Amino acid sequence: MIDATLRSLERHGREGASIRRISAIAGVSSGLIHHHFRSKARLIAAAYESLAIELQETLYRESADHGGSPRERLSALIRASFAPSILEPRILNVWLVFWSMVMRAPSMRAVHDRTYRRYRSILGRLLQAVGRSRGVRVRARPAAIALSALLDGLWIELCLSPGTFRPTEAVMLCESWVDALCGGALPQLLQPRKRRS
Repeated sequence: MIDATLRSLERHGREGASIRRISAIAGVSSGLIHHHFRSKARLIAAAYESLAIELQETLYRESADHGGSPRERLSALIRASFAPSILEPRILNVWLVFWSMVMRAPSMRAVHDRTYRRYRSILGRLLQAVGRSRGVRVRARPAAIALSALLDGLWIELCLSPGTFRPTEAVMLCESWVDALCGGALPQLLQPRKRRS
């Protein structure tokens, strides 16, 4: 049912994703959908959370599977963020539907807040580990917000207008930002060094 919801949203947008259409794609009755989710809003919120976690897990797995130093793990996550499978226009189409609903539907807002917090946590832990390996103390929350904004902005632009720049350039920009952070160029995102007494 979740997969059918995602496919329906991809093809028909929010207004076209009716319970009847979703049940037809899923090959189940409308009653079964209502039994499990009680409303279309809850079904769409569940689909949003499922897709967000799936993408986060893909990125985290890419980072963890790579092994190596903290910097190598973060680089693997950055590269995975611009992989062809992530740059699919159909994924952007579904995200646009979800984002349009976040401001109006409390269930969507709750999913957004929960999944964005989880994503920031993944980025924050990696950034702190990279910082420690470079002898700086990264402030996880604001640094993760900044890197997330950079990753998301470049991803959206690549999906909307793939001829503007290449994925390798997006990776380079993110890598340069991390290097600048760890090199002290963004002091607001670092903990001050402890003074020796």
